[in-house]
Amino acid sequence: MHIRPFAAAALCALMACSGGEGGAADAAGQGDSPPPAPQTPSPPSGAVPSGPIDQSLAAQGETLFQTKGCIGCHTFGEGRLTGPDLQGVVERREYDWIMAMVTNPDSMLRVDATARQLFAEYMTPMMNMGVTRDEARALYEYLRSRSEETAPGG
Repeated sequence: MHIRPFAAAALCALMACSGGEGGAADAAGQGDSPPPAPQTPSPPSGAVPSGPIDQSLAAQGETLFQTKGCIGCHTFGEGRLTGPDLQGVVERREYDWIMAMVTNPDSMLRVDATARQLFAEYMTPMMNMGVTRDEARALYEYLRSRSEETAPGG
């Protein structure tokens, strides 16, 4: 059977958006024992960033925000797009939640009530873009910098 290039690309995009199926999670659920209770994926370890913005890290985060495609779904203070507006997200969500959502969005959708609520509202799951923990930290610093830019007096 021959699959047309467009159909193959559409299928790949659909699988990427849905988070895919299979893998270790499915294998772990096989057998007679009940599946383990869902748990929020472990966030990257480390203290919650505070104090002055690390401008170098924020610049890396801005580049990642563009190159990883975040800019295609999220805005800052311009309203919803495909995904939520991220203005003030560091005030609305805890550091660990943001880090887990950025690094494991497909897992978060399965186990986190807030992630499921966002999916119900936007009807588009956040794609897993393969963001590493270090990249997520840079993205978080960028989010902090954007919040500081528009904060009163900032």
